[in-house]
Amino acid sequence: MNFLQRQLHYRSYRFGLFAAIVTGVYLLLILVSLAYLWYFQLNPDPDEIGATFEAVPAIMLTSPLSLALLMALDSIEFGPVLATLVLVVSGLVQASVLYVVLRGRRRGAPRATLA
Repeated sequence: MNFLQRQLHYRSYRFGLFAAIVTGVYLLLILVSLAYLWYFQLNPDPDEIGATFEAVPAIMLTSPLSLALLMALDSIEFGPVLATLVLVVSGLVQASVLYVVLRGRRRGAPRATLA
């Protein structure tokens, strides 16, 4: 647990606060797009004819990983619950990679001064 705690402690990294804010905004955008998707899945428009595109924002926010996973799982017949789970997992994986990339190097320890 100590390793995970050190990785998530943003103050130990040069751009840790910036990375935490950007990653939080990214996760919030994914959450909003998934809420939009589920709202239209649960409340369909009775006058809608043809294809609907409410999943496009969630797919675009979580691409390229979600596109790769959805194409790899194309032969499996799954419903909207599993597709949403694929989008959530790919969003979480990409958010963690974004955090690791943006946070930069660890801050150096202060040097001891001899008085």
